[in-house]
Amino acid sequence: MKNFKFLMFLSLVILSIVSCTKENIEGPEVVDPIVEVTETSHNALVAQVNTDEGFDLGCFSIDLPFDLTVDGVVSTIGSIEDFEAALTDAGETAEIDFIYPLNITYEDGETAVVADGEELGEAFAVCIPDGGWVDGGFPAYVINEENSCYTLVYPLTLTDLDGNSVTVEDEAAFVEALANNDILFFSFPLTLVDEDGVEVTAANDEELFGLSFECEGSHPPCDTIPYSSGTLACYDLGFPVSIIQLDADGNEVTVVVENEDDLNNSLLNGLMIGFGYPLTLIDEEGNETVVNSEEELGMALSTCFGPGGPGEFPASLFLLSEDSSIGGTCYSIQFPITIQNLDGSVTATVNNVEEGFNALANGEFMDGLVYPIDVTLLADNSTVTLNSDEELVALIEDCQ
Repeated sequence: MKNFKFLMFLSLVILSIVSCTKENIEGPEVVDPIVEVTETSHNALVAQVNTDEGFDLGCFSIDLPFDLTVDGVVSTIGSIEDFEAALTDAGETAEIDFIYPLNITYEDGETAVVADGEELGEAFAVCIPDGGWVDGGFPAYVINEENSCYTLVYPLTLTDLDGNSVTVEDEAAFVEALANNDILFFSFPLTLVDEDGVEVTAANDEELFGLSFECEGSHPPCDTIPYSSGTLACYDLGFPVSIIQLDADGNEVTVVVENEDDLNNSLLNGLMIGFGYPLTLIDEEGNETVVNSEEELGMALSTCFGPGGPGEFPASLFLLSEDSSIGGTCYSIQFPITIQNLDGSVTATVNNVEEGFNALANGEFMDGLVYPIDVTLLADNSTVTLNSDEELVALIEDCQ
């Protein structure tokens, strides 16, 4: 994912990730502690339980004790040993399921009650994966109103680690597919619908990553940094990485993430709000650069844009220069300016930063600049006319 995607950068800056806080799943009030065992079938989620981290099923864990039925024999599970013992003699055709209602606890400490296997599957499916990002795709999870401002459009196709395709016709089939596979990835193009019923299409994993940030409540890693799944602009991140994130009480804490899986999970769950320093950047030749502040990071990133970088200088970054460590300390933009999509077929004239971001968000991935552009140098209030990306990059370098 070395190529920087303009859409993703714009999405990171303007909009946001849904918080990992879950709404309680409504379940029946338990009055009688006597549980009636009904006919069950094999519940594939039993095999998905991660006993290395308690009774984990993604973004939540099953509370102890709980009851498990294996071929009609009910066992009370109070420990990992109990769980393993209950499944010791279970064959491939055994009827296995949890006894409901089932109490669960999310990572942020919020609790919920699931009334049946269907609710458990739905809760499991909307968890943002904490693994698979380094395997070359975008790990699949159900995207709906529980965790996003977008909803998946069905049918859609998923692939497994061996490249086999799985077509799911609806959300129920998606939940079943996730429960029966260790990991699945989205296939592209992928269509989603927003809260107004407007369909959008993600052509690849980078664009889907960008759309994931377009919902209220997100915390971009840094106001001035284009981020793409383990990549900052034209650099890869050197792990381990220190990040600043929010704990369950909303307090800022610094944690160390060891790999891309952990970083993406924190970012997409809306926990990550910034990077800690020092931060190691790795260029395309494998050379390492250590930056010790956001200002130093801005200087390093400024070399990624303009001619010789991954594309034309993005309008989104230029708009951010009104209030950023990349340029904004020495100049301000003289509006109006004109922005365009990268082939020049769509343009928009904007009169301020807010209008610019609105146009970028609604303009078929517009993120190019139309020259000439005038800026005011803050040092002496003089005007400088920029006629190209080269001149803009030079101005930014002079600002540092």
